[in-house]
Amino acid sequence: MQILIHNSQYFHQKYGGVSRYSSCLLKNLAKKKLDINLIAPIYKNRYLKDIKNIKKKGFYLPKYPNLKILRVLNNRLIELYKKNIKADVIHDLYYPENEKNYLKKKVITIHDTIHEKFNHLYKDNYYEFRKKIIEKTDKFICVSENTRQDFIEYYKINEDRTCVITHGYEHLSDIETIDISKFEKLKKPFLLYVGGRLKYKNFKLLAEAFAKTNKINENFNIVCYGGEKFSNEEFSYFKKLGIEKKIIKLNGSDSLLKSLYINCELLISTSEYEGFGITILEAIYLNCKVLSNEINVFKNIYKDSINYFRFNNLDHLIYQLENIIIKRKNNINQIDINQILLNNNWESSGNKTYEIYKSLANV
Repeated sequence: MQILIHNSQYFHQKYGGVSRYSSCLLKNLAKKKLDINLIAPIYKNRYLKDIKNIKKKGFYLPKYPNLKILRVLNNRLIELYKKNIKADVIHDLYYPENEKNYLKKKVITIHDTIHEKFNHLYKDNYYEFRKKIIEKTDKFICVSENTRQDFIEYYKINEDRTCVITHGYEHLSDIETIDISKFEKLKKPFLLYVGGRLKYKNFKLLAEAFAKTNKINENFNIVCYGGEKFSNEEFSYFKKLGIEKKIIKLNGSDSLLKSLYINCELLISTSEYEGFGITILEAIYLNCKVLSNEINVFKNIYKDSINYFRFNNLDHLIYQLENIIIKRKNNINQIDINQILLNNNWESSGNKTYEIYKSLANV
């Protein structure tokens, strides 16, 4: 069975949740009896760079300017590969950037409906473009039941064309930790925030809560790992709150990320919406306490394995921070944790994706 795989985000992301999913899935698919061609003409993604045992068509460049001409060239090469490479199934691991029909069975992974739900926060409207792509696609892999239901609602498609295949956590199992005590910035106890902070990610809510509870901000810092650089607007906001010296920005390797999970006091998510929330799963696997905005997708996936604060409620966020950190009350269910790790792993994701390919290719 011949499979052609593509992820448009490999051109844009050096790191990120979508490319993390893609690389972990590919490593598991590589164990199957599949002839896989991965197309990424120009890419800077570090996860993809480290993938072995799969035919990759493309060139790794650690850094390049975000020029329109490069993007056009990349997409043109993708079109040529999709047209000319023999394959039973094409799997786009994220929405492609063109809507051409290649007369092959097609699968797309749907990670969330953020652009549809929060379209007012984005300058581009993706709905009509994505709708054209959806019309030409045979099967949709959704990363959670919540994402599947939202996707069906927005695009009015038959649910038989969809399935749910979740993420895993094993990508951190073989990663060595590092001694973070050598980092001067990490000598003080800290709370951890991972990923983007803007728009629906709602990080300002955490900053305000942190500033308003002296019991915590006098004894802890906040470490922001990954995501955007602090903008002047963000820094001015932190300064206004009087916490600009207590919020630390870090980037780095998986070794650093794993070490931060293990050594932090608490992982916090203030996001108003997610497709799956892989950082939560990573934290659970590493026995890291979690406090999250109470959103449906997390309640459905993670149940009572993590702590919640009432949706966007500043006072309850402060209460929960003090309850967990100062009073040491971590109200989680170990049975739920064990079941979550059992149900959400990359081996299962690879097996289920393989079955989708077989059904489409009639193997």
